[in-house]
Parts: sequence; structure tokens; C-alpha cells
Amino acid sequence: MNKKEKNNTIKAVVNKFASGKKYLYYLTFLMSAISGITQIIPFYFLYKLIREIVFSDGGLDKSLLINYVLMIFVSQIAGVICNFVALLASHILAFRVEKNMRKEGVRQLVKLPIGFFQNEDTGRLRRIIDDNASKTHTFLAHNFPDITSAFIIPILLIALIIVVDFRLGLVSILGIILSFFFMGKIMNSDMKEKMAEYGKAGEDLNINGVEYIRGIPIVKVFNQSVESFQKFYHAIMNYDEKARDLVFKFKKPMLLNSVSLNAPVILLGPICLLILRGDQNPRELIVKCAFYIMISFLLLNAFMKVSAINESKRKFEISVEKLYEILNLKPMEIIETESIDKAGIFFNNVSFTYPGRETRAVDSVDFHFKHGRNYALVGGSGSGKSTLIKLIARLYDVDEGEIYIEGMDVRSYETEKLLSEMAIVFQETSLLKGSLKDNITMGGNYSDEQIMKAIDDAQCRDILERMDGDWNTLIGTKGTFVSGGEAQRIALARAFLKDSKILLLDEASAYADTENEALIRDSIEKLKKDKLTISIAHRINSIIGADEIIVLDRGRIIDSGTHEELLERNEEYKKLFSEYESSIEWKIDTGGRDA
Repeated sequence: MNKKEKNNTIKAVVNKFASGKKYLYYLTFLMSAISGITQIIPFYFLYKLIREIVFSDGGLDKSLLINYVLMIFVSQIAGVICNFVALLASHILAFRVEKNMRKEGVRQLVKLPIGFFQNEDTGRLRRIIDDNASKTHTFLAHNFPDITSAFIIPILLIALIIVVDFRLGLVSILGIILSFFFMGKIMNSDMKEKMAEYGKAGEDLNINGVEYIRGIPIVKVFNQSVESFQKFYHAIMNYDEKARDLVFKFKKPMLLNSVSLNAPVILLGPICLLILRGDQNPRELIVKCAFYIMISFLLLNAFMKVSAINESKRKFEISVEKLYEILNLKPMEIIETESIDKAGIFFNNVSFTYPGRETRAVDSVDFHFKHGRNYALVGGSGSGKSTLIKLIARLYDVDEGEIYIEGMDVRSYETEKLLSEMAIVFQETSLLKGSLKDNITMGGNYSDEQIMKAIDDAQCRDILERMDGDWNTLIGTKGTFVSGGEAQRIALARAFLKDSKILLLDEASAYADTENEALIRDSIEKLKKDKLTISIAHRINSIIGADEIIVLDRGRIIDSGTHEELLERNEEYKKLFSEYESSIEWKIDTGGRDA
């Protein structure tokens, strides 16, 4: 049995996630078993009671009848108590497992490299942890207590019908044997594969449905139909295909299984009539026949319940497997390496290729970024600018070579320690669903004076004034919605407050309007002071004054120098600068009229 199969059993899940409540697993199991036994006892004594009445011939043994009635009553009360205890234990167990599943899932996400989240749908990650933890809870709380009793009841019923009358028992058992045969056909490997494909199609439909809903404004503006959103359309069609395929595969064996289970109930009456004339004791046969018809109904319900529990158990196993997709992901390891005598950031023959791609994003880069200097990265799209920034922050691990920060390999840093060495402002800024203060401090412990200085340095005073000076106001309430440029200024306030020695800027003013761009530029110039700064900018005018401009092409550093030096000697830089100048001089031809 492989590791994946071991991890998704009920006991394995309880052992891993129950933490201190494992005994409830065994208590649920025991109480469920007793509850199952007590559900059969009343029917046996009911049969004895009816038999006593039918064969008494006027001389009823009242004490014996009272004993039978008491046994029925006591077994029912015992069954209710045992079932209550089993449900209580299973619910407590389920809550503990669900809580720990969520904690383990989130704890694992924190350990994963930040680059992992840039390639993953965050909604999908939330559903994997949240939804599957909820499904696991539902199964353990409501279905697990029924498992033992659901399997004990049919066994006891089969034993009972064989003991009472072997001939009629064979009729009842024949249906069960046929049912198991057809159930085997339902649960074969081909059917499991079809179920897995159906589940995957449902997940894809979910993800693409969310994307489509987010894109509805665009679809409506351009008067398009659902077919124009191809991914969603294909997801619907794929789900429809997989659902139909699964239904048609299930149809025949499920029909035959249902017929097999119902056959004893239908056939027992006619069979009893056929053998009634030749039987020596017709009253005995009639009592047994009535008893067997009743038991056959119970047996039918019991096996239908077993089928339902098997289906629930399969869904439980799939839920656990999906959660382990995250739990089994390998976090970045801390590697002990020797330090070197180089301050700042040093790239030593670094190469890197994104997962699933063949072309290197960074190819054999050697460079030393020194403290107190302002560096700028320029190059065409896909030249490797953003990748260099991501590798410095260890959003990904290099394939070859080493990156050193303050003489230490980035792979030897704890994540918190590494990120404390730098402040990063990306082109896409995410704000928390919290107050302005929360979004600037990010959980750090700072004085009011420090926070206010960061707000002023990042030129966020106008945002605070819209909140009537209360930085505890939640962003998005009381009219305090922020634009992309304002969000970028809040991100810069974080960087001012952090005051790290290294500053990484990836298109910090990319989505800002003209007014916000000017404010952002002023803030960045102030933020750069006495720091090792590495900037990326498509607008070359923003990095002309850099101490050193690094030109990249296809992941390689092809030149570096000041703006004037590069204009004199580097054709690629000349081309980039010329394209930029052309873009700012571009006008719409109005046919001689003023624009």
C-alpha cells in the first residue's frame, strides 16, 4: 500500500489530526457497534412474541410475553443511548480534526516559497483547505458513527434469517450475493477513474466560473456571450461530458444492483404460497414468511445504507487526498553554506528556469550590487528583470550558482530573517481587509510617531485626511476606497516604516495616474537614500539618474553603466531609449485640427 492510500484512511486521518482526542475514535466505534446490535434484538424478540401468540391456542404465557416486551424496550433504550454517545463523540472528534486540518494547511502554506502563490489560483488553495476540511468534518461527525452499525446489522440479519429458516434464508441471501457482484462492477478501477475525472471537471468548472463572474463587466461591455469566455465554456462542456459518461457507466450496474436487493422482498410472498400446501405446519410457515418479508425490507435498507456510506467514504478519501496535495508540497529548505567576504548582494554565475519551461529566465548572471548605490534594471519583456528581483527575495531557488546577501547564501537564511533584510514594492500591491494602520504596520510594533512619519514620507496624508484623521478606519468604509496609485503609496509607507538596508522596486509606479506617479516618484527618491536600491522601470526617464543601469537581454547581463555611457556604446540600450522617446512624443493625427 502506498503512502497516499495510507494517509487517506479514517484511522490515519484521526492519528494525524485528532491530537488528544484519538480515544473518541474508538469510543465512537464501540458505541456504534453496540447500537447496531441493539437495533436487531427487538426484531428477534418481536418474532418470538408473534410466534408465541400464534401458537398459544388460548393458553398465553403472560410472564414470557412480558419478558419479550421488556427485552424489546430495554434494547431500544440502550440503542438510543449508545447512538447518542457515538454521535457526541464523533462530533467532538470531527471538530478537532477539522480545526487541525485548517491549521496544518495554513501552516504549510506559510512554509511554501512565495513564488508558489504567483502560479496558483488563490481561490483553489482556499477551497482545497477550507472545503475539504469541512467535508472531512461532515463525514466524521455524521457518517463515521454509522459505519460499524451499517456493517454489523446486515451480518446479524443474515445470521438471523439462516437460523430461523434455511430455505427462506437462501432466497434472501441470493439477492445479496447478486448485489455484491454488481457493486463490484460499480467500484472497479475504470469506474474510479471516471469518478476522478468527474471530480476534476467539477473543480475546473468551479475555478473558471469564478473567473467568468469576475469578467462579467467586460463580457457585457463588449456584448459578448458565454462562448466568448472560452475557458469557462470549455469547462462547462467538459463537465457535461464527464457527468454523462459517469451516469451512463453507472446506469446498468446500478439498475441490476437495485433489482437484486429488491428481489427477495418481491419473491418471498409467491414462494411461501407455492410451498404452503405441502408444508406440515402452515401456521409456522406463514409466521416465518411474514418475519422474512419484514427482515428483507430491513436488509434492503441496510445495504442501501452501506452503499451510501461507501460513497461518502470515497468522497472523504478524495477530500483528504486533495488536502495532502498541499501538505505534501516541499517547502524551501534551509541549507548551511560557507559565507564569503562580500557586502551587499552578489550573484555568482546564477541561472534559473521557471518550472514547466525550457528557456532560461536568468542565464549565467555574475554581478555585485553594492551598498549605498542605486541600480536600475532595463530590458525588453522577458529579459529577466523581474526574475532577478524574485531570486534575491528567494521567491524561487536558483538552479545553478549562488546569491549572497551580506556574504551569506540566501538559501541559508530563515525566511523571516531574509525578508527583514529588504523592503519590496511590487507593481501589483495587495491591501489587507483592515485599517490604514494595519496595512502600513503589517503587524509590526511601531510608535505613533514612526507611523505618522512613514505616512508623511510616503505622501499618504491625503488618504488619512479622508478618514477624518483616524488611521483605524477600515479601508473601503466611509468613502475610503483607494485607487491603484494610492495603494502603491501605502505600500511605500510600509517600506519607509520597515527601513531596511536593501530596497527592491518592481515597476512601483506602473499603474499610477499622473498625479499619483509624481507623488510616488518623490517618495521613492526619499526612500532610496543610503540604501542599496534595485529598480525596474519601463519608463526610462525614471531611472536616468541611477548610479548604474544594468541592461538585460534573454536572461543575460549584456552591459552596465550610467545613462550617458550606455547611450554611447550599447545598441540595445539606445534602442530602448529611442522607443521610449517615441512613445512620449506620439500624437493622434487630427487632420490639422488642434487635438
